[in-house]
Amino acid sequence: MKKLVMAMLLVIWGGSSGLAAPLAVGGFGGFNIPIVQDDQSSGTIFGLKGKIELARWITAEPVISFAKYGDAEFPFGTREGSKVNTYGIDLLFGGGFGGTVGLKMYGVVAIGLYSTSRDYDDDLTKTGWSTGLGLEYGFSPKIGLDLRGKVHFTNAEGGGTKKAATITGGLNYYFGN
Repeated sequence: MKKLVMAMLLVIWGGSSGLAAPLAVGGFGGFNIPIVQDDQSSGTIFGLKGKIELARWITAEPVISFAKYGDAEFPFGTREGSKVNTYGIDLLFGGGFGGTVGLKMYGVVAIGLYSTSRDYDDDLTKTGWSTGLGLEYGFSPKIGLDLRGKVHFTNAEGGGTKKAATITGGLNYYFGN
């Protein structure tokens, strides 16, 4: 995790001094909703991201997020919801790189490592991927409001996948505009 944070800081520093492609940083928060999982309920998610323009309509986002599922109620008791830390890269297609006033729509495809833990279980780290859609409204060339919905697919123990949906909102700050 320290390496990812350091890499993001170096990218931001390089972009703010005019040495790299257009850059942005952002934060987000929202809801984490399990799909076809009765062992936990809906919870929250928050995180940080960097943005770097790869091509005119393609943007890469290194992302770190922290999710917490809610507890599940059963007739015999309560099962604690798991915590999921995700480290990955989102690729945004369409909408262009921020820095403009107005509404932009984009598609998202992502891959990452999903580290799942519960207080009484072993920690598991599995690969996963996600896809979704987003909208960004630029209030000014430097600040944009980002709304996003994604569906996540994580490899599970013994085969199969765990699925969840996230709905998030956040702000992006663009450098060099």
